[in-house]
Amino acid sequence: MQEEQYLMNEPGSPDRQVQEEKPQAKPWGFWATIGFCCIIGVAYILTSIVVTFVFVIPSAIANPHLDVEEYTRILTSSGLFLSISIIAASPVIILLILLFAGIRKEITIKEYLSLNIPSLGQFFIWSFALILFVICSDALTSFLGRPIVPDFMINVYKTAYFPAFLWFAFVVVAPISEEFLMRGFLFKGIEYSKLGPLGAVVITSLVWSVLHIQYDFYGIASIFVGGLLVGWARLKTKSIYIPVAMHSLMNLIATVECAVVLAEK
Repeated sequence: MQEEQYLMNEPGSPDRQVQEEKPQAKPWGFWATIGFCCIIGVAYILTSIVVTFVFVIPSAIANPHLDVEEYTRILTSSGLFLSISIIAASPVIILLILLFAGIRKEITIKEYLSLNIPSLGQFFIWSFALILFVICSDALTSFLGRPIVPDFMINVYKTAYFPAFLWFAFVVVAPISEEFLMRGFLFKGIEYSKLGPLGAVVITSLVWSVLHIQYDFYGIASIFVGGLLVGWARLKTKSIYIPVAMHSLMNLIATVECAVVLAEK
């Protein structure tokens, strides 16, 4: 009896291996992940509706002659409205992501969202890769005779009224909330599904690009390719902070280009 107990506890024995095995960290499945992302999307829309009412009511009082079409045109191209919407909705998005990741007991929030601190070398390498991508993208855009800064961004910047507010929304707030959702929560759910890591890179890039419906097909395609680079960085570094930094750098460059174009006019 003592000999059997010794064999069970001996390192390398099957029973000892079973005892030492840790449960594999598992996120929500594919469809549950999609469902939670839809809930987050609805929450974003509801937040935007609230911001719309707060934004429109004073304007309606000051300009009672404006009709619905004029209000719609103003809202869809208003940099101030867009900035307020981003800043207001981002805390809601982050809280819901933390809630949905936290109630999944088989995995910690740190593992779920890949909250791993990368090295400075990784930051530099992937930031350099993003800059190269932007240079190539701008060169192709110029070669095709297209404006490097789309009209949408010009109109948004012109109607920001408080540029610092716009910069904060675009360069800081949006990259955090969007990446925690795309390359964090959504990425993890797809990565552990049958689609695998490469499927996670492609699908998150596709969803991210389609969400930017304010641009034309060329602009959306450019965002998709950029998303592939950011998704690949997330896959290789296993850290959400690299995609956040790359997204922030991408938006920073775009905003600087917009400011330069307006300054030259």
